Amino acid sequence: MVIKLKDQWETEQPFNLLSWGHWFTFANLLLALCFSFFYINEHSLPVSVSGWLYFLTTWLGHFAFLSMSCFIITIFPVIILFPYKRHIRGVSAVMASLFQLYLFLDVLAYRGLGYHLSSSSIDQLSEVEDVYLGLMGDSYFVMLIAVFIFILAYQFLASNYTWKRIHKLQQFSKRYVVAGTLVASFFFSHFMHIWADATLNTDIAKQGSMFPGHYPLTAKTLLARYDLLDLDKYNDYKSNRALVNNSLYSISKTQDVSCDIADKPKLNIVILPSQNQKSVEGWLTENNINYQRTNQLSIPSDLKTLLFNFTSGLPGLYQSSTVDLAVNTHLKQSKVSVELTSTDFNSDSTYSDLTNKRIYVFHDASNTNVFYRTTALLIGFDKLPDMAFSPQNIIASYISDTLSCPKYVETNLIDVPLSKVDIQHITTNFSNDHFYFVSKDNALLFKKGQLISNTAYSTNKKVNDSVDISLLKEAANNLTKRRVKSEISK
Repeated sequence: MVIKLKDQWETEQPFNLLSWGHWFTFANLLLALCFSFFYINEHSLPVSVSGWLYFLTTWLGHFAFLSMSCFIITIFPVIILFPYKRHIRGVSAVMASLFQLYLFLDVLAYRGLGYHLSSSSIDQLSEVEDVYLGLMGDSYFVMLIAVFIFILAYQFLASNYTWKRIHKLQQFSKRYVVAGTLVASFFFSHFMHIWADATLNTDIAKQGSMFPGHYPLTAKTLLARYDLLDLDKYNDYKSNRALVNNSLYSISKTQDVSCDIADKPKLNIVILPSQNQKSVEGWLTENNINYQRTNQLSIPSDLKTLLFNFTSGLPGLYQSSTVDLAVNTHLKQSKVSVELTSTDFNSDSTYSDLTNKRIYVFHDASNTNVFYRTTALLIGFDKLPDMAFSPQNIIASYISDTLSCPKYVETNLIDVPLSKVDIQHITTNFSNDHFYFVSKDNALLFKKGQLISNTAYSTNKKVNDSVDISLLKEAANNLTKRRVKSEISK
């Protein structure tokens, strides 16, 4: 009788181990879902019912997929090759701990750098380390050790708990409901993305890169076969996105234009912290200096790109070019000066000379948006448009109207003067792989070709309108019209 029980135990052991492995994986899924909350931020949250449905099903289904994949790759082979319970439970706890630690490091990379870890993880981990060492100092390593100890303790507790209660867990009546819900969520989220990809649904498309290892399905050719998708329009859209992000381009040569600008007023641009606005306005009012206030100026949060916009009159797409784009260089005179200060406003002699045109632009260092509306005070300019415009429009306006050199604007710049910014105008810019355009009250932001934001320009509130392909094409064509194929790409 003893031998029979022993034989029965040896026969059942692999099944019990596999069953334990499933429940241990489920315990790791719960921990992964806790870590996943740190991927979520205000800008990635959906605003529509379909967006929330996709978010919830992707959240459950994708992390269930990651957890099960980890089980199949690591724990399952160990169970098959070394079916010894103590060995398996210890090894599985260590391997699962490493997986969860990697997930935590990916969270840090995503929060600190804006991207997930990939095949180049070693280099990326050093970048993550540099960011958090700058923020936390030696506390960063203390945090990593503490997190790893917590994860390891959790794994051993989960391992022992699930093993001791394996027979009760095997009898859990809702286990198939739980498993079915996770599987259904996985497939449903991918089918939703097929639809969203085909219809360019903003609220779903922006979630595409939120979670690590997430590569949702598309089925554009299949849908086009059944007349559910206009493939020509879609490819047109895709090609224009690629055009903006293709690095195999350079800028066309700047054309010299002869203009008599010797006696024309200069343009002084002062970029100040946003908290200086009241001081500047008070000083202007006190000295009876006429100025115009506008909050329609769209600027990049990256100061390097902003300075480039003002000194070149071009969007940030051309910033990496080796061609000298300085307006002063091509006009053969120093007419445009840009001053960037991080200090409080001081009305010294620098500011008191108002014989030239002058602009005060207020930069908000706390603003987390890649592009945002800011307040600007302009002296010596005509009536300003009551809609979005860019620093490039200001430079174009100064050169065309004040310097009386419209030919330079037509030949070398992209944007029109302020006087020509009307309801049909499309404001565009580019900064650090982000393509931005505003049409009427609709502001769209793309990152590396992926639509990540669709908001109302006047309120900065999220909208869920479909993308106007024709407007996108026009914006992309306008932004890239000074690009030419580089010699390397030919």
